[in-house]
Amino acid sequence: MANTIIETKDLKKYFDTLKGPCKAVNKVNLRIKQGETFGLVGESGCGKSTLVRTILKLIEPTSGQIFLDGVDITDYKKKKLMALRKKMSLVFQDPHSSLNPRMTVFDTLSRPLKIHNLTKNNEETMIEITKLLKLMGMQPEHMIRFPHELSGGQKQRIGIARALAVKPELIFLDEPTSALDVSVQTKILKLLNKTKKIRDLTYFYISHDINLIRVVSDRIGVMYLGQIVEIGEVDLIYNNPIHPYTKGLFASVPEPDPDKKIKGEPLSGEVPSPVNPPMGCSFAPRCPFVEPKCREEKPKLKLLSDGRRVACHKDNLR
Repeated sequence: MANTIIETKDLKKYFDTLKGPCKAVNKVNLRIKQGETFGLVGESGCGKSTLVRTILKLIEPTSGQIFLDGVDITDYKKKKLMALRKKMSLVFQDPHSSLNPRMTVFDTLSRPLKIHNLTKNNEETMIEITKLLKLMGMQPEHMIRFPHELSGGQKQRIGIARALAVKPELIFLDEPTSALDVSVQTKILKLLNKTKKIRDLTYFYISHDINLIRVVSDRIGVMYLGQIVEIGEVDLIYNNPIHPYTKGLFASVPEPDPDKKIKGEPLSGEVPSPVNPPMGCSFAPRCPFVEPKCREEKPKLKLLSDGRRVACHKDNLR
């Protein structure tokens, strides 16, 4: 059985607003196994990116705990965080804005190597960058180019190479293909899959593209209003979604066939404000199966016989 590489316990991240705290991440419990590819899906604004940035300690959690390789890193600061940065990396969503336009590819890729003292001199740095470029299917001459001289796919390859430079164990991928053409998306996904096998990596994808997450993931989690509502093996959840929100979300995905009708009922109503979420189940105002208990008590993620976890009060979950 694979070891747990990342675990969160009751993780919360609230932002202060004039109307009160915005509960972007609200009591999330996650466990990611070493070597797996985990996918997190949900509508825009549900808290996916905030969750990742909180786990990475790019922003401080409001409460809860974060464990990396079994070690509590919740209160890590400066020097301890520096060592942590070599274990976890992030590939940003938009390659056009995540690269400094005034830095060449060499400058971009050499920066993490120098910060973490991974190379002793300029020669070693050049050798390491050449290896990274080769892994990304690029040539050494790309070293001297600026971002505006690269295509969208090449920019994202540099973004991935930058994340790989410190030889991390875990890579978070924040919608890594959403800003790219469809043909380029496929190439980037194949490249990521090949790199995962070569480097023995763990991937954590976040996306609102359910079909992409289905293809790349071993397990998926479904997020709604800052909370995980369903989590389990990808085939189980995709073929038989159980939580009412998961059903509605999957039913909203169009199929490339004009003769096929959309299955199931589309989601009704609006997403409640994270500043003033419902008292009980966060999905209760939109749920077609809502009961009085749902409006009063928050459901916990309960383990089902097939191994998945679902946060719903309904007893006959099937």
